[in-house]
Amino acid sequence: MDEKEFRRLLHLGLGRAILYAKDHDVEKFRDVILDACLHCYAYDPQSEGTRADYMLELVNLMPEKEFLCGEILKALAGSGDDWDAAQRFRFAACLAFDGNELAKQVMYRNYKPGPRMGDGIGINFVQMDGLDGLLFAAEKMGALLMVKPEGVDVGWLLGHSINEFGEREVWEALKKAGVQNPCIEAYQSEAKALEERRQGKSRVSIEASYEQLKPKLPEMTFTWITSWGERASDVEIERAAHGLVAARDPKDQLGHLRIFARRRFPLDIKILLRLVDVDQERVGFAAAKALSQITHPAVRELALRLVDTRARWRGEAIELLARNFQPGDHSVAWDWFKAEQDLEVKHSMGMDLTDFWEHHPDEESEVAMLRDLYQLGPCSFCREKSVRRLIELNALTEEMRAECAFDANDEIRELILGPPTTNS
Repeated sequence: MDEKEFRRLLHLGLGRAILYAKDHDVEKFRDVILDACLHCYAYDPQSEGTRADYMLELVNLMPEKEFLCGEILKALAGSGDDWDAAQRFRFAACLAFDGNELAKQVMYRNYKPGPRMGDGIGINFVQMDGLDGLLFAAEKMGALLMVKPEGVDVGWLLGHSINEFGEREVWEALKKAGVQNPCIEAYQSEAKALEERRQGKSRVSIEASYEQLKPKLPEMTFTWITSWGERASDVEIERAAHGLVAARDPKDQLGHLRIFARRRFPLDIKILLRLVDVDQERVGFAAAKALSQITHPAVRELALRLVDTRARWRGEAIELLARNFQPGDHSVAWDWFKAEQDLEVKHSMGMDLTDFWEHHPDEESEVAMLRDLYQLGPCSFCREKSVRRLIELNALTEEMRAECAFDANDEIRELILGPPTTNS
């Protein structure tokens, strides 16, 4: 195996890298391994998490483990406010869970949270030291809030703590500590404000009329809007469609388009075809999603045009093609996925491949497609989907089964090994 292929395996989080390290000397790849420890290469870390646990398993196989761990601990100082920092702190936390007191000390010494990732990194302290860890992280986050009151995320740390210890215990601990510590009080105040903002958004009933919903569209979440669209009566949906036709502001157009992500647009689709080419506020993406609910020759033509012209929203082409299927489209969709080099587009196409075969079964090509999705897809969740289906088809090879047991995605490991056991 050459360095390029080993790097690819690490960045994807495939278990093949760990299996290879078990049987071969990977010292020649030391720089590649250190780089993958210091930087988070997960495609969507907000959903997938970092690769710290996976990388530590690899590092544990190496004679130079102490050197690599030392380099990672050194990197905690001034590591910034991004997913690389989150991975480094998580790596150190994994060492601390295994009894490495130095790693724990370095974490406490170097936790200087930023507005984006500080909240998520703080969860490591809760996992290490319970409510005491929460209060430590809350104090640091509160100090940040006192100098930067806007744009600081506090939802992850709070939510994790409540899930672990219960709402009452968490709020009581914060309240008690906040009496003596203004930084913790600042964190508690922002956490309460966050809860109030969330409750305010939820006050719009899912049974609301279109006229009641319309002024709230810009602040409602995608999931909430699409749920409203699925439940709304035909009369309300037609009113919303006319609202989209009348909308001129991109944010207003986006909110209206989301209504039709899972509900067929009832008017002339020319407005949707026109909006596909709008770049602002992801209007074009939302228009493509709305068109994916529609069977029409113009939609099929759009799918082909998006790929042929390498348009920004070409990642939606397979979903558009699914409702406008013609014989031979399995190879068309599959070739689009294999040829795509842009990771975001490839990921979008990969998410739609299994659904395409589900709606248009083709046993001869499905297994080969799933194996390509496993090998080439940038996202471990899409890989998990392909593994599940291969297991259903009794088509998971022994080689794939062996490497799945060491995948960066814990759900893939569980498919092969079963859920982890706990000592009572």
